[in-house]
Amino acid sequence: MSSAKERLNNIMIDIDDIKSRWEVNVGSPYVRAYDAAVDNFNRETKAQGERDRALAELFVFGASILTGSIMMAAFATTSVRVLAGRAMLNVICNNNLNRTFEMVHAASGNKTVMFALGGVLDQAKKIAGEHVKTASERLVASTSIASAPTSVNYMTRISDFIKRSGSCLHELLKGVRDDSSISESDKAKVADLAASIPFCNPPSGNRIDEQRLAQKMELLFYMAAVLDSDQLVTYAPATGGDTVAGMGRDVEYSRKSIAQMPSATDYPKATAPRYTGRPFQPFEPGQKIEYNNIGSGIRDRINKLSMATGNGQFYPQQNFAEKLLIDPTSMTQMVKAEQIINRLATEARPRQLTDVRMI
Repeated sequence: MSSAKERLNNIMIDIDDIKSRWEVNVGSPYVRAYDAAVDNFNRETKAQGERDRALAELFVFGASILTGSIMMAAFATTSVRVLAGRAMLNVICNNNLNRTFEMVHAASGNKTVMFALGGVLDQAKKIAGEHVKTASERLVASTSIASAPTSVNYMTRISDFIKRSGSCLHELLKGVRDDSSISESDKAKVADLAASIPFCNPPSGNRIDEQRLAQKMELLFYMAAVLDSDQLVTYAPATGGDTVAGMGRDVEYSRKSIAQMPSATDYPKATAPRYTGRPFQPFEPGQKIEYNNIGSGIRDRINKLSMATGNGQFYPQQNFAEKLLIDPTSMTQMVKAEQIINRLATEARPRQLTDVRMI
């Protein structure tokens, strides 16, 4: 029977092969799907004349929702920080990612370390606490955050994350192997625990449908854009000389984006202006929800992707003239966008530490 040191050595030798399998079977398919989704999104928004949608945080958002494995979920936790300026999306990502780890009963507060060391953490701390701490600290300290939305950037960040996770495990195993104060039986326990580490359980083959993943990612980009389109407008009816350009339109006092999700109890409600009869200001301002028009071409693309991914038709059918003149976006679409995000996140959520789901 192999000694504990030999078993630890064998695991260390296998780390390069394990890293390759994570990169080939998970990392690379994600990047290719991401690249296709971003390319389609950019082409569609350019054709529609939309120049401000292709933001890094929008892409990171979409890619972070569709995890499929603890590896991608852990990687996503290092990425969503670029969403700090967009509270609405940050809330969605953090909630969904936290639920991923809660589902698999991952006790560690550091999700990045959970992929590299997994179930070893709690039990190995009793045997080799200092080595666990050293390996974990180096992994966390080396985790860089970048927000550029290019596929090259995304590819290198995933690859680096996998390599750093492998280095973290190697650091722990080497420390345990070479520590004379740790008994042979305890070293054997660490070798046994390695079998349950997510990093040591890469999928044996590519289980990712790249075309379908790309469609879901692209749909999520648009869902984020839809959720970003609502604005709270404070206004009052035009009276007397207060008409706008002589057309008798409402007088607008303010317009601001809405941070709350459509399902939130404190989501703003429309209120009609109240007549006061006071001179010069006969109405107390009311408020209404308006939506930025993302364009008929993008709406058609959303409908196509929504149907293709099993989420049904997103916008109502319109004839040619209606598409040009009427933007049908309403609270119905806002609610649908939130539901689609939650549904896709749930479908992609791994059920256990070593689960790698077909996306």
